[in-house]
Amino acid sequence: MVRMDMSTQKRSLVAGFFQLGYVTRDLDAAIAEFRRRFGPAEFQIIEGTAQHPHTKRIALTWIGETMTELIEPNPAVPSLYVDPLPPAANGEIRFHHIGCLTQDYGETLRRIRAEGYATPLEVSVGDVLDCVYADTRTELGHYLEYIRLGEEGRKWFESVPGFRRFPEF
Repeated sequence: MVRMDMSTQKRSLVAGFFQLGYVTRDLDAAIAEFRRRFGPAEFQIIEGTAQHPHTKRIALTWIGETMTELIEPNPAVPSLYVDPLPPAANGEIRFHHIGCLTQDYGETLRRIRAEGYATPLEVSVGDVLDCVYADTRTELGHYLEYIRLGEEGRKWFESVPGFRRFPEF
């Protein structure tokens, strides 16, 4: 049996995986289509804010231990959410990112930048969360999103329908 000394191993850039993120042109139609195809799911809807003008609305739900995020971007604001949009506003969704939780946001930023990934969007909302997107589309075909939850952020994510527990990270 080969034993690995984990203290010398790099922590995986996808450790703390918890979320699948999709973009759509019509959030209401996307939710209806998601429910029709994948079963009942109750979504929490978040309206866009001045702090995050890139999105019109976001819908969140937990399915098991995985959060699903549907994003309707604001097409008037250029962002990483607009390019992968489906061509029609008929409920289609397109895969955009996987989300990973991190406890050490500063170290995560340092690591993804040291690896050479661009960070096209960073958001900080006090004790709610810090998040950054790493552009890993060339290597993985999608973005990686990293989120550090503050106490208020943990309470918020726990209030999303279907919450069971956070993944290990």
